[in-house]
Amino acid sequence: MKRKPVFAALAAAVVLAAGGGVAAASLGGDGGTSAASGTDTGATTHERAGLAGTGADDTAREDRDSDDRDDDTRHGAGRDDAARHDDTDDTDDDQDDDARERAHDAAEHKAEAAAARKLAAPDALAAALAHTPGRALSAEIDDDQDGRLVWEVEILDGSGKLRHVDVSPSSGKVLGAHTERGDADDVRAAKHLLTGDATSAAKAARAAAAKGTVVSIDLEEERNGYWSVETGPGEAEWSVALDGAKVTRGSDD
Repeated sequence: MKRKPVFAALAAAVVLAAGGGVAAASLGGDGGTSAASGTDTGATTHERAGLAGTGADDTAREDRDSDDRDDDTRHGAGRDDAARHDDTDDTDDDQDDDARERAHDAAEHKAEAAAARKLAAPDALAAALAHTPGRALSAEIDDDQDGRLVWEVEILDGSGKLRHVDVSPSSGKVLGAHTERGDADDVRAAKHLLTGDATSAAKAARAAAAKGTVVSIDLEEERNGYWSVETGPGEAEWSVALDGAKVTRGSDD
């Protein structure tokens, strides 16, 4: 009968041991749950960090894109400014070229007028015709092959040939002469226009000299024929009739 307490104690110990295991299991379960919960919480944090990183990357990309657009805008504006500057430079260069050309032409016309004042057109024509008889068709101050300003006189001689005679404005002497190959139609027209008492080149030059220094005179076929005369240094154009030497204002054509 005295053994019953021992068995009871053993039973209680077993029960307690079992209960402790359950308790331990329960505690272990709670710890596991807590650990799992901790794991879940950790994963959520990483996800939030990842999302935050993605947002930062997007912001950085947007900033870079914005900077690139700003750079493109600045570079584009710079290119536009450079293009406008180049256009301005081209315009300035063209204007400078035009100014130089005008200055060159003005100096050339001034020199021609000065040469023509040394030997007037009627005198140059007389010298050329004394060397090569015929009918003068034109005379003008121009550069010869050596770059000298001379009177170049074109004459239709007695045989119907065109002759070119150079006369020095300084001395009034003939510097040279040669035959030219003229257009047959022009030769026939000149023969027809300069018949009878038609105004000669020398007479037309004297009539136009009242308007300025004659630097060129040329026979024209239009309007039944007339003399086209230029006076310098202003390049004024005059027309002199073949039937009376009347001088009228001409055109620049």
